[in-house]
Amino acid sequence: MNAIKYRLKSFLFAALIAAYGVMWAGGVGHYAMYDGSPPLQRLDAPWAASVFLTLAGLLIIVRSRASDLIGLSAAALLGFTAEIIGVRYGFIFSPYRYTDVLQPQILGAPLVMLSAWMVLVSYCRQMLTTLKLPRLIESALAALWMTAIDLVIDPLAANQLGYWRWAQPGAYYGIPLRNFVGWFIVSFMIFGLVSWKPSKTTFEIRTGQKNQTARYVGISIVLFFTVIAISFGLALPGSIGLGLCLAHLALARLSRIRVLSQEREERAELTEITEQTERQCDRPTERGRGGKIERVS
Repeated sequence: MNAIKYRLKSFLFAALIAAYGVMWAGGVGHYAMYDGSPPLQRLDAPWAASVFLTLAGLLIIVRSRASDLIGLSAAALLGFTAEIIGVRYGFIFSPYRYTDVLQPQILGAPLVMLSAWMVLVSYCRQMLTTLKLPRLIESALAALWMTAIDLVIDPLAANQLGYWRWAQPGAYYGIPLRNFVGWFIVSFMIFGLVSWKPSKTTFEIRTGQKNQTARYVGISIVLFFTVIAISFGLALPGSIGLGLCLAHLALARLSRIRVLSQEREERAELTEITEQTERQCDRPTERGRGGKIERVS
């Protein structure tokens, strides 16, 4: 039964990867071919954005532990609640409204934003968890990372892609600067309030890498919007996106170095223990037999 369950889960994961890969490549190719001209409303498949983000969230869910899913679900709900408050009252991110591109919607906020928040929160946490930082500092850096990603996504989402519209255009590609302040605050609260239980395996405890899929999906989202931003001629968002990709590579490299260093230390410690054991086995011992002391090798 367990073998069948494992095969089914592996098949589902492979199918999700294939579907996600096709949509990722198709989306990048489509916008690159149009060279930044048509908004999303003119596309033949307006449902594609919602399906794409849903697939990203499903990949995270399939590869997450049950204990992680509790935290990720809480993070997604907090982010989605902030979206509803923002749409209805406008005081978190500045007044804005979602268009009909992302469907279905609840209280004016697309349900797929649950998936979007889950993906980004999981990604940023996975990238920083190997640094073993204090909780407050890690939450602040994760919120900054989330805000930097928002600087890449929002100029496209609010303009060319037509996901939402601002009531009062701001200085950053028509986006109010208060939006990014609100994004940082909400993200900081999520990382500060929501905690995940540690993994159980030795490798995961040592490296802090619970869900490598979250890293790959997260960086693919960043790269997706970075490439589109460059194709639309948005120099600043494209540059920020490239910077995030380089930071991702640097942290991944640092993580790998830490793992290799830990493995070398463990091998050295194991070798030392083995040598000590061998020396103790070879050392002559004394024991009594019939009142006499014999040295036995």
